[in-house]
Amino acid sequence: MKIVHIINSLKKGGAEGNLYRLCKIQKKKYKNKIDIIIITLIDSGYYEYELKKKGIKILSLRINEKNKIFDFIKKITKLRKYIKKINPDIIQSWMYHSNFLTMFIPKKYHNKIFWNIRHSELNLKISKKMTIFLSIICGLFSRFVPKKIIYCSEKSIKFHENNQFYSKKKTRLIDNGYSDKIYYPSNNLRSNFRKKNKIKKTDIILGYAGRYAKQKNIESLLNAFSKIVKNYSNVHLYMVGKEINLQNKELINIMSGLNIKDKMVLLNEQKNLLEFYNGIDLLVLTSHSESFPNVIAEAMLCSTPVLASNAGCSKKIIDKYGFVLNKNDYLSITKGLKRSINILENKKGNWKSLKKNVRSQIKNKFSIEKMAHNYSENWIS
Repeated sequence: MKIVHIINSLKKGGAEGNLYRLCKIQKKKYKNKIDIIIITLIDSGYYEYELKKKGIKILSLRINEKNKIFDFIKKITKLRKYIKKINPDIIQSWMYHSNFLTMFIPKKYHNKIFWNIRHSELNLKISKKMTIFLSIICGLFSRFVPKKIIYCSEKSIKFHENNQFYSKKKTRLIDNGYSDKIYYPSNNLRSNFRKKNKIKKTDIILGYAGRYAKQKNIESLLNAFSKIVKNYSNVHLYMVGKEINLQNKELINIMSGLNIKDKMVLLNEQKNLLEFYNGIDLLVLTSHSESFPNVIAEAMLCSTPVLASNAGCSKKIIDKYGFVLNKNDYLSITKGLKRSINILENKKGNWKSLKKNVRSQIKNKFSIEKMAHNYSENWIS
């Protein structure tokens, strides 16, 4: 079977990570019986090397915003010729830009096209105008082009069907999947992280993992954290992600204004978060908008409990094994932090049980094997 994946890039991100995990397990399971090709719209990025090691071919169209319309047409022509040449059995696109490009693939392949939507919602406060425009165009053409539309959350389905004109007949839901061999609890990794950062045994480390963006609601998180440190001198916040660094003047100004710089550590973007997840005590994600936040499941597989806003699939992932906020303002976040820290400090038995249960929750309900099986079933049925 020949499978072509079309994706914006292979940089480090939620959709890209999900594609990587899917390709990896399918190559392992089917070996030479499956031929996987990935076409990226722009330069490939973070996952390229590892995917090529698995025998997966990667082609980049190298589209960028500076391309004139004639150059863009040339890229589309290149895509069409390539699809005709390899004659794939399945064409799986990921996210709006890639879904949009599949409309230009020859019509005879339309019954082999599967779209993937990764956002729970779009709005002008947190989304680019072009992204919203492309999504609406895709919604209008969704009745004609893809065979099925795969979503990773119920909220995403409701939003796109009700607000972006997407076909309801083609909807399929597939939860993200994770490997408990890649993310796991480790005392050694925890010790390394805490030694490296000179963390005391009595310190409580809150962690944030994600890029710096409006939808992540970082300012409310920092406001809540500023209230917490007034009552808990041993609590610190470690943040990791794209633009989470000292060069981010906006972030530094917020920290300075709240007088919490000495209680925080900015770790920038990291290639691997396994040590980070093991080193912290509680992951905190207070986003306004998410679809299926990978960092929650990854942290839980490392036996690290999570406090999260009720965005996207957060509540579904955490279930009763963690802390979900009803509201997402700084007062609600503050209350949520106080509650979780109180259990960590004063109810050791409960916290130990929680750490065990959070890992079991992901292993049992969101395994990589289950996700891969669901993709295969949808492609061939």
